[in-house]
Amino acid sequence: MAKKIFLDVRPEPVYFTLIGISCHVKDYRISYLLNTRLGLEFHKLDDLKITLTQKKEPTGFSFYYYRDEDYFNAYYLISNRSEEFALAPEIKQVDFLLIVEGVFKKAQKDPLIKAIRAIPNVLTAYEINFAEIKNHETLLNDMEMHFMNIHKESKVKYQPKSKV
Repeated sequence: MAKKIFLDVRPEPVYFTLIGISCHVKDYRISYLLNTRLGLEFHKLDDLKITLTQKKEPTGFSFYYYRDEDYFNAYYLISNRSEEFALAPEIKQVDFLLIVEGVFKKAQKDPLIKAIRAIPNVLTAYEINFAEIKNHETLLNDMEMHFMNIHKESKVKYQPKSKV
């Protein structure tokens, strides 16, 4: 009799921490302030394009990225507002979403939030539960696809040198 083998194909859980930042400055300014005050190195990438239900055309939201090699975390700074729409309408009062991918312990999170609040132009910063956002899975999937497309486009393709 043939043996049945069952494989556990569930992916490893990915941990995300969401921090909402309210401030009245432009995206490039808040990324600069986070870089200088917290020692991060955010880099501007192509805008995150998401098709919202109210509109047929994709809407762009500013998108910044930083990879912390010491703690194996990835930081994404995303604008919560475009010219017309909010990315997460449930939290309209938040201007920027700081998403930390990877294990992010309370001992790391609390000083980070406190340091963000100490930035002069920041009104408030606080942790948000992902369950508060209706489309959080779609947001994370769109963000991952956007990031993969950026990496795919940035890879240099091999072109053999022509013999002259």
